[in-house]
Amino acid sequence: MNMRRYRALFIDASTRKHWVEEYELNEVYSPISLGLKLHMERYRSWSKPIYHSDNALILGAGLFTGSKMYGVHRFVAVFRSPLTKGLHVSEMGGAAFQFKINADAVVIVGRSETPLIVKIYDQGNGEPVVEFHEIQEETLEHVWKGYGGFKGIYALQQYLSDHFKGFYEEFNGRSILVGPASKYTNIGALASVTLNKGRMDHGSEDFAARAGGGSILYRAHGVAAIIYGGRYDRSTKVPKELSDTRELDKLFMELTKQPYTQAVINAGVKYRYDPKLNTGGTLGGNYPHLKATTPMFNWKMIYLPKDLREKLHELIMKYMWEPFNREAIETRSWKTCGEPCPLACKKVRLGKYKSDYEPYNGLGPIIGVLDIHEAEKVVELADAYGFDVIELGQIIGFLFEAMDKGLLRPEEIGLPGKPFFDPASYSIEHARVNAELAVKIIEQLAFGSNPLLRLIGERGLRSAAKILDILYRERTIERKTRFSDIPIYAAFGEEGHITPNYYWTPGLVAPLVVLGKYWTVYSGVFMEPEEFASKSIERAIYEALIADMGLCRFHRGWAEKAIPVILEKYYGIEKPLEKTRELYKKIAEYQKLAGALPVFWDSGKIIDFMALAAEEYGNVEWGGKFKVNKEAAAREWWERFYRKLEELTS
Repeated sequence: MNMRRYRALFIDASTRKHWVEEYELNEVYSPISLGLKLHMERYRSWSKPIYHSDNALILGAGLFTGSKMYGVHRFVAVFRSPLTKGLHVSEMGGAAFQFKINADAVVIVGRSETPLIVKIYDQGNGEPVVEFHEIQEETLEHVWKGYGGFKGIYALQQYLSDHFKGFYEEFNGRSILVGPASKYTNIGALASVTLNKGRMDHGSEDFAARAGGGSILYRAHGVAAIIYGGRYDRSTKVPKELSDTRELDKLFMELTKQPYTQAVINAGVKYRYDPKLNTGGTLGGNYPHLKATTPMFNWKMIYLPKDLREKLHELIMKYMWEPFNREAIETRSWKTCGEPCPLACKKVRLGKYKSDYEPYNGLGPIIGVLDIHEAEKVVELADAYGFDVIELGQIIGFLFEAMDKGLLRPEEIGLPGKPFFDPASYSIEHARVNAELAVKIIEQLAFGSNPLLRLIGERGLRSAAKILDILYRERTIERKTRFSDIPIYAAFGEEGHITPNYYWTPGLVAPLVVLGKYWTVYSGVFMEPEEFASKSIERAIYEALIADMGLCRFHRGWAEKAIPVILEKYYGIEKPLEKTRELYKKIAEYQKLAGALPVFWDSGKIIDFMALAAEEYGNVEWGGKFKVNKEAAAREWWERFYRKLEELTS
């Protein structure tokens, strides 16, 4: 049994000091367990302003990093979110593969007044070295606007590759970066591009984007990039059985009756290649599966008759799905996130466009862009500027719908004209108009150059919509509609929220303590609230365990069965699922202290989202309740779900 400890490298951006702390595995064994300990006990971040320097950003690797297992080299970010106001967990694929340093996590505290590049390396002797390099704010802004033919995070990476060329070559390093979205909004992402001795491998980049981790790194700590690499042999930190493919085969024959690699491929068919659909990846798999429930036009599709939704879905299949298959699947232009993995889930079109469902739906159908070649312009810019693109898509959708309803005028947000946002008379030619307007919004939002957009970027959709209701009260009265009834989100406390991933399901807006990710039931169903709550929390526990081990959720098909066994057998961690359940309960405790527990929906569209979901998914009883009094039915469902959540997390 491996008797190792969990090692955290602390870096104080204000004092420029660093130190290592070690924890027994029965106390701290993962990024989330470390994050909770620090945020709850040491820094008490729940009691301080969001951008306080004690809002520690934990970037942790899982216990299996350095092994021969696939998909286990994610970096897990834990932080108090500027969006939800509660503790959040976000992960990025492959970024820990080049973290060849004798530490399991990096903890950033303190704040530098001048933006910092933090360099971490290990000569191979197990002693992490940390260096601090300042970059002037004007220089950083200039780089983000354009350097070496790139913008945003890609420009910053090129700048770093030029200025730290020797480091990247000697240590085969990698970087974690932020873009201007982290400086000017609360939805900045942490980004990482796969590098080969400092050269970018476009299409295999990954983002820990949800809930503003990049905004915390930059605005709370003054850190613009972390670059790292080393010669430390991480395989010495894992049990030898996990670094031997023959031993893994033996273990998996016991667990799954298949050799390891075969078990991985069979469990991840959707993400690699599905012969039944002749496609692969999330974009390839989701559109044929979701059909007429595909979220479109800022969720306005919930109001549309099924035949119109089907007609719009046909456009998506013709102008998004078919070109994707031609350009990414038939060419077999598939990459990984930077670690060896047979799933090769990154489907890359035309040599550079990593095409995943969430970004392409958020900056495609959600904003009325049903053409993949128009959507790619929007996605590319949003990624470059380092946005959480799921949240960004719903901000742009909100603005487009507000203009369509006459609540906002184009010139108020720096646009030359209105988008085309009428699904009933939409044609594919309108995709270009909407994409061009979206690009203009992103440019202004990224650099805070328009006051109204800056309000939304800094306050978030929920708070900003309420402020706009006051600022434009006459228009809301005249149009008989409020700004606050346009968006869809899960609400937390007085000001927190997060918009859902792109599936029409109650599970993504239900009152759970961590949302904006798949810690819930996200299939298209409408169940009794108590049953939904129980099933959602069970899913949350499994998803949280997978995330906490630095494991990609595309591997969950085999991992949910194998990981608890491996943790008990090789690490002596007893009852891992129960430990994860305790962590989930502690997150609920933290959210309570932070004033970030779920609260009842305060947008009319969310209540319609629920009412029409009951009808769409054939729940006759709840469909009837919503028809009689949709507000009362929504409140009953929410309260019963939440009571069950409290019972299961107390």
